Formats: sequence, structure tokens, C-alpha cells
Amino acid sequence: MDGASPGQNSAEDENANQQQPAGLEHFHKLLQDARTATSQVDRYKATLEKQVRLNGELCDPETIDIKVRHRPFAVYMKWQSDGKEALYAEGENNGKLVARPTRGLAALKGVWELQPDAPKAMVGCRYPVTEIGLEKMIERVCAYYFEEYQNEIASCDVHQEERDGRQVHIVELTFPSKDESQYSICKYYFDAESKLLYGLELCEWNYEGEPAGIAEKFVYRDIDAEQIPDDNEFRVDHPKYSLVSKR
Repeated sequence: MDGASPGQNSAEDENANQQQPAGLEHFHKLLQDARTATSQVDRYKATLEKQVRLNGELCDPETIDIKVRHRPFAVYMKWQSDGKEALYAEGENNGKLVARPTRGLAALKGVWELQPDAPKAMVGCRYPVTEIGLEKMIERVCAYYFEEYQNEIASCDVHQEERDGRQVHIVELTFPSKDESQYSICKYYFDAESKLLYGLELCEWNYEGEPAGIAEKFVYRDIDAEQIPDDNEFRVDHPKYSLVSKR
């Protein structure tokens, strides 16, 4: 008789469930929910905490007040440390990043207009300004885990805790070697209420192939999608900005 024994189907189901560890399955669900939640946010204000490693050197942490509009894409940034400003608006300003440095020789020129991926625009950055924001972040993470990374050998821990008065799902993936991933440890932060992916911290490998320090850290805090910026706040001639050349 070809029928399965009473316990066979349940055993097969159990084996199927074991093909994807529970932690990874939970992580994928958080990513899907975050992508859906982010698609419902058109524009917002936030504070970006950023730190990256470039050419083996860990840059100083930066805290930046930002305003983001998803469509058409636009972002305004003002650094809390020195008042530096930058604005990029898709389809405006000849497609250029408009910036006003406040330190060093660059400040003497006043307002700069640069291609988003120009070397001067990329100083201290791992990504061009066109990749700033929650939507771009969730797109990169989903593209990696749903399209590029097909292995399931990472150790994945998912837990929930309170941070800054909010409940947060924290996902930590640990990879066995740099042959499996360019990062050794990846942490992702999901707000339990809004479901947004609001931060990540990726650690690299050292020259001996051992887990090392931060490669990149991006955390968006105090996200405000209610008191949203209007279109005038993505114009260089906004009266509160200093992005119009005086010459």
C-alpha cells in the first residue's frame, strides 16, 4: 500500500520547517512588514546617527537632522556638530547635490554644486546622498537577504526589548566566515509599533578573518511622519537654509 504512515506527514512537515531556522523566518517576516510599512510613508523628519569605516579607518560619529521625501526623492540634511547643510532633490538643481560646508578650505567657496557620486560629495560616505533614508535602507537589506544571500547558515537571534521608551525587535545575525558574508555580525532594529526598520549596524572582518568593529552604522531616531515637511522644504531657496550662492 502506497499511503503514508500516520506519523510520516508530520515528520515531513517538521523537516520542512527545519529547512529555514525559526530566527531567519522571523527576520524575513520583519523585513516584509518593514517594507510594507515604509511604502506607506511618503515623507518624514528624523535624526540620523551615522558612523562608517572607510579605507580601514573608523570615521567619527555624525548626528544629522534630515527631511526626506520619497517621491520624487529629495533629502535635506543639517549636521548638528557644525551646521553644514546639504540638499538633493530629484529633477531639481540640474540633478546636483547642493551643499554648504562650514569647515576648512571648502567653506571658503560657500555653496557647492556636485554630482551625487562625485569624490567631493562622497567624502566620509559609503553611499551617495541618493541612498539616504528609510526606504533606501530597507530596499538594500531586502535585496541582499531575498535575492543575493541564498545560504541559511547564519546564526540568527531575534529578541524584543525597550529602547528609548519604545519596544524594539532586534535581529542579530552572525556569519561563520568572510567567505559566506562580507560582514561578520549584522544587527537590525525594527520598531515594534510602526514596524519600520529604523537602524542597522554591520561589523566587518579583520585581516585575520576574525570578527572586527563597525563597518557601517545608520540609525534613524525621532522619526516624525505626521508633522511632515512640505515641498518648499526641499528647495535651495528656503528662507531657513543657506544654500543659495551670494555671488
